[in-house]
Order: sequence, then structure tokens, then C-alpha cells
Amino acid sequence: MALSKSTEANNNEFVVHVRGEYDYRFICELRDDMFEQIKACFFHLMNENLPVFGVPGKLKSHCTSKNDAKAGQDKIPPESYRLRNEDLYEPLTDTPAAQTSSTAPDEDDELPTAGNHRPSFVNPKLD
Repeated sequence: MALSKSTEANNNEFVVHVRGEYDYRFICELRDDMFEQIKACFFHLMNENLPVFGVPGKLKSHCTSKNDAKAGQDKIPPESYRLRNEDLYEPLTDTPAAQTSSTAPDEDDELPTAGNHRPSFVNPKLD
């Protein structure tokens, strides 16, 4: 799984890449806030950063269609478009999450944070 976003000014388009399936394209005025939440959830579940790509221009050429998926083709932006500054978290161990445990986290588990950055799952205006 990965996310791509347009780097054009005033373009709030983004793509959710799903490996082995077609991708989902969206437009959202609160895209950056949504990315923050998605990245935090992904890290909490996978213990790794969700890859985020910045694409100049339109995202259509980097989006896997239903026909692409049927043909076994995944269209994802090149690694040179990866936005490493979007990697906010440090893995808790060197072991990938898939190998550590197959149990679901307890409700009382706290989300990991990186430095002064903490994932938020509530509207900070209501805190």
C-alpha cells in the first residue's frame, strides 16, 4: 500500500495504491490532515512508514486501472518521487510487524510517536 499526491499548487488530488488491485483516486481539501491520520494508523498496524509519493502534474499516469490490475500491472510512481520527509516514525524494533505477532493490539495500546510529532485521531480543535 502507498499514497501519492499531486505536488501542483491548489491540486488536492491523491491516489491510494493497493498492491495487486486497482487504485483509488480522490480529491479532498483536507488531504494533508487525512494523510496524517492514515500514516499514523498504518504505522500503528505495520510498524513501518507508509510510502508517500509526490507527483508533479496529474496522477492518472501513476494510477492502476481495473484493466491494469487484471493484467497484473501495478502503476506506482518511481522511487525518485518518494517523499522521505513524510516518513515520520521510527520502527519500534528491527523485526517487521508481520513477523512479530499476529494478535491485534489492545485497546489501551498507545500509538508510537516520533520526536515531537504525535499521531492524532481526534480533532485537535476539540481537545
